[in-house]
Parts: sequence; structure tokens; C-alpha cells
Amino acid sequence: MITTVKENTNNYDAKDTDYDGLWKNLIEELFQEFMEFFAPDLYPEIDFEKGTDFPNIELFQFVINSKKGRKYSDRLAKVTMKNGAEKYIFVHIEVQAVGKQDFAERMFKYFYRIYDKHKHPIYSIALLTDASHQNYEDTFRYSFYGTELTYLYNVYRFYGKDKEKLKKSDNPFALAVLAGIYVSENSGRTKEDHEKRFQFKQQLISLALEKYSHRDTYLSALLYFIDYILQVPAELQEKLYELLPIAQNEKEEGKIMGMEKLRDTPTFGRLFREIEEEATKKGLEKGIEQGMEKGMEKGIEQGRQEGVEVGKEQGIKQGRVEAERDFATKLLERNYSDEEITQLTSLSLKEVKMLRESYEN
Repeated sequence: MITTVKENTNNYDAKDTDYDGLWKNLIEELFQEFMEFFAPDLYPEIDFEKGTDFPNIELFQFVINSKKGRKYSDRLAKVTMKNGAEKYIFVHIEVQAVGKQDFAERMFKYFYRIYDKHKHPIYSIALLTDASHQNYEDTFRYSFYGTELTYLYNVYRFYGKDKEKLKKSDNPFALAVLAGIYVSENSGRTKEDHEKRFQFKQQLISLALEKYSHRDTYLSALLYFIDYILQVPAELQEKLYELLPIAQNEKEEGKIMGMEKLRDTPTFGRLFREIEEEATKKGLEKGIEQGMEKGMEKGIEQGRQEGVEVGKEQGIKQGRVEAERDFATKLLERNYSDEEITQLTSLSLKEVKMLRESYEN
């Protein structure tokens, strides 16, 4: 099982950013890649074809108590080994700022409580995300008149990592670590700091698009992570969007529309909306054209006794009305508001409300 636990994040720039939640989601979504990057010794022994389970760690009273006054995100991941036996390994991961002695003791408490409950081997790893601190604890020791205990756990420090090497890595977590390092090293709020963050975010997004344009799962998870963990002011967000190659290339529309995870992100959410609006306009034009043709045929038939030209006029008018109502119904199905539908069609608010009532009933 895998646990991501995050210490105090007040040292980060954007205080409203859910750093622990972002790491937790990325780890769960790309767990196999996480193990390959952070636990290369254990990775080959895991049978990932058997799947990964993420049970709820909240069942441990210790975890519940330790969360008081702290910001934690707890997860466990249960994996099956390749030895063919019904044997499990519990992996404990904790994302924390600086590894101190009380942290080492808490890592040990996690270990023995999980072991006591499940009686299975436990792989523990701590991700120390504070790139400005060199010192850390990776061992808990206890000694009392001949009774001695030493508990060691795995540590991955963001401090001192080779950034150029990370950029060249094929594993998506290399870019996540780069983002984490930047956030840790640049916590200022000045105009210059924001400009630097903007430039770095643009570079990281470009790297993700370059490396993983053929891997939708990687790209979606990474862009979501980067877009939220490296938030920038609104004016720079606008500038970033305008510079995105994916926003300028119509050939990428199918790809971005296939990554629904990005729909609500600061940058790519707008891209979704613009693509949808463009598709809406195209759909309206096509619908009106088809409706006009259909209506003209029907109107001409009805107007044979009144004159062909009158029938054509009625057909065009009826076609437009039918196309507008059909298109408005599709917008209702996609949860557009009444006001938005009136803006995208020529229907009045009253007509839209009546159509919605008819649709819902």
C-alpha cells in the first residue's frame, strides 16, 4: 500500500494549492511509473498486471490523531509480487518538507502499526520535497539498557538533484520532481518571481507535450499536476495560454478533448471551452443548413397550392426554427445554462425555459 503524507505547506508560494492532494493523485494515477522512478530495486518484483489496490488508511487511529493540527494526505497501495504466491507488500510513502527526528519516529510508528495489522512486508519511502534542506533523518533508533531498535526507511530527497538529468528522463515523475523542486526553491511573491514561475511553467508544459504527446495518460496526469502546482497570476495565465502550441494547432483538438481530466484546470480548461464553443458554432451552422434543407422541402410541399416562393420562405423559416431548437436541446443535454443557450442561439430566454421544461419532463 502507498501513503502520501504532506507536512506543513505554508512555505509554498500559493497557499491555496493542495500540494499533498496533487502528489497523491499523480501517484495513484501513475503508480507503476512512480515505483519505477522512486523504487527501482523493488519495481521489477511487482506484478502490475494484477492491479493495485488503494485501501483507506484512515482506519489507523494513530493516523487520525497525528493529523490534528497538520495537513496530511494518507494513502496505502497494495501490490502483488511476481512469485505467484498470495503475498502482498505494503508501500508507505510520505511527502514531507524536512525529515526531522520526530518524523523518523512517526515513520516507524506507521511501520509497526501497518505490520501489526497485516503481517506483510512493508516498503517505506519518504519523499522529502524541501529542495533547500540538505540534512534529513532516514533512521529511527531506540536504546534502553540492552533493548535496542534501529529502523531504516528509503528516502528520496529533492535537494541536490540534477535538473538536466531529470529533463532527459523518460519517466513522467522526473518532470513532477522538477516542478516540486522549483516550488520549493522559489517561494517569493514579487513580480520577478511570478515571471520566472511563468517561464518555468511554460518550459515544463512544452517538455511534457514533447515527451508524451503519444501517451495520453502520462500527458493528462502531468499537465493537470503542472497546471495546478505552478499557478501564476491571471495576466500571466493569459499570456501562457496564448503561447501554448497545443492551443494554436487545430490538429491537437482531438487529443486535448480526449483528456477530460484537464477540463477544470486553469490553463487547459479554457482550451476545452474554446474548442467546445467552436464546435458549437460549427454544429449550429451545420444544423441550420440541414434544417433549412429539410424545412424547405417540407415548406415547398405545403406551399404548392399557395405558390412555390411562399413555400420556400416558409421552409427556410421553419428550417431555422427546427435547427435552433435541436441545437438548443443538445446544449441542454450538456448542462449549459439558459443564459448561455440564448447567447449561442436566437431563442429567447422564455423559449429556452419552455424547451428545458419540456426536455426535463
